[in-house]
Amino acid sequence: MNNSIKNLVFQKHNLLFLVPFIIYATWILIISLYGVNIPILDQWLAPGEQIESFFKNQLHIETLYKQHNESRKLIPNLIFIILAGILGQWNVKAEMIIGLIFAVMMSLLIYLLLLLTNKSFYKNILILIFYDFLLLSPSSFSRWVRGITIHRLIPDACLIVNALIFRSKINRNLKVGLYSLFCVISQYSFSGGIVTWAITLIFITFDNQVNLKKKLQSICLFISLFAVSTSFYFSNYTHPYYHTEPSEILKHSWQDIIIYFLAFLGNILGESYELDTFIGVTFLLTFTLLLILNLNPLKKELIVWFALGFYTLALGILNAITRAPMSSPTMSHAVRVDYIIHLVYLPLSIIVVIFYLLEHRNKNNQVLKNFVFYFLGMITAFYISKNYPTKLLNDLQGWQYQYNYAKSCIQLVNFYPKNDCIKLLFPFVEPIYPWNLDLIITRFKNLSELNVLRPGIVKNIKINNQCEWGYIDSIQEEQNNFVKITGWAKIPTRVADAVILAYTNESNDLIVVDILSIGQTRPDISQIYGSKYKNSGWSGNIDFKNKLTNFHKSQIQAYAFDAEQNLFYPLISLR
Repeated sequence: MNNSIKNLVFQKHNLLFLVPFIIYATWILIISLYGVNIPILDQWLAPGEQIESFFKNQLHIETLYKQHNESRKLIPNLIFIILAGILGQWNVKAEMIIGLIFAVMMSLLIYLLLLLTNKSFYKNILILIFYDFLLLSPSSFSRWVRGITIHRLIPDACLIVNALIFRSKINRNLKVGLYSLFCVISQYSFSGGIVTWAITLIFITFDNQVNLKKKLQSICLFISLFAVSTSFYFSNYTHPYYHTEPSEILKHSWQDIIIYFLAFLGNILGESYELDTFIGVTFLLTFTLLLILNLNPLKKELIVWFALGFYTLALGILNAITRAPMSSPTMSHAVRVDYIIHLVYLPLSIIVVIFYLLEHRNKNNQVLKNFVFYFLGMITAFYISKNYPTKLLNDLQGWQYQYNYAKSCIQLVNFYPKNDCIKLLFPFVEPIYPWNLDLIITRFKNLSELNVLRPGIVKNIKINNQCEWGYIDSIQEEQNNFVKITGWAKIPTRVADAVILAYTNESNDLIVVDILSIGQTRPDISQIYGSKYKNSGWSGNIDFKNKLTNFHKSQIQAYAFDAEQNLFYPLISLR
């Protein structure tokens, strides 16, 4: 019995099928280790407003449906509110896990599509691994360690579901109804979701299971449902004044628009604008050539993959129209990491179509099949070795240090409002966006009072005097009245989230005078306490003399701060 179970587990098929799940398990570990439980960017507005209203018992459909930028995030808002209601708090790391679970579901849907296209288990698994590595690319790691990824995944998932519906043999009217349902879900999740209506129309148009008359009826019904959904979407809609009007694209040269579009398509590796443009040209030419080769006749097995490729192209066109006018030579929206997860489907469609052609048009050319198969494997292995071991780890550490620092600052806002630090939670609040720093701070205070964001705002200073948590290594008085101070700091399980500089006043109250970031390399500390404390160093230049009368170095106190527990850990001075 034991031998049969062992043989079943260690069969090649079963082991290979585990690889995609290992990828996702790795990302769950990454979120657990590097995710920071604090809202960032647009989360403060949506679902921040909806979650605050929910816990105040003031939630209305208008709030759920409220426009944010160009989007109406009805579906994601519902998901986030249900999750917060179940947990009894706004847990951003739980939202990250939900996004990852959603990605797992998308991976399974892609595998089902592959089964309907290729019969080879090894090819399907290799393509699936290729898809998962692109979807969970180190280039787009920041999308997976923030809680609002799901609103971008839902439209992609809805289109994949519609592709599976297209390949099914269910009733025609039911098909149109299901198509429309998932298009509505997509449209009310993210503004780009409107593209799924156009792409799904391809499925209806190329459905050869019905005659021309019934096909035209289905098209008319589908377009009518689109019109109804879109009329509700644009009811009381106002174009965000901080975004350019789509008509602004007419003022740009065709060369700039085309280069922007190509850079968008090629940003799958997130390398550079010039390289992205080259990759975009390669993808577009290859996709076009494959489409031409398969037009007569266009097989149903390939229609879904070409449709997924057109989805990325359509998003690129939409993005070029709406975002190219907002770009500049130094900061192009085409290469933002936000879009990378949508770009996966163009190279995916190219790979699947190539494998299909090799299988069905070159049945006797086994050498060419093996070459393409192993070449894809080598590219995937090269991509993993280039991006995962060092680049991803360094990026994740930098991300964690930055947002732990910002989290510390907003939790300490009652003791020392360091605005430039808090702005790290929403670096785009100024100058073009209408919301401001006060909105973020007010929302944080409200959610803390409701015990929804935990541990919330620091109300009382709690000091843990046990053990040794770090040192002030040096204090040097500069000529400009500033004091240069350096040291290292840790807390029980990791480097400190921030370092707090303070002094004790005449009333014996601790007065915070600055909050410093952590993350400077300290090999000496790493040798003593272990590699996880390698980046425990900190330093700062503080204008103590203008903050304190009769200043003396002995007055300076430093504390390691634990943002998960709101605890202060005193550091020892070497002076």
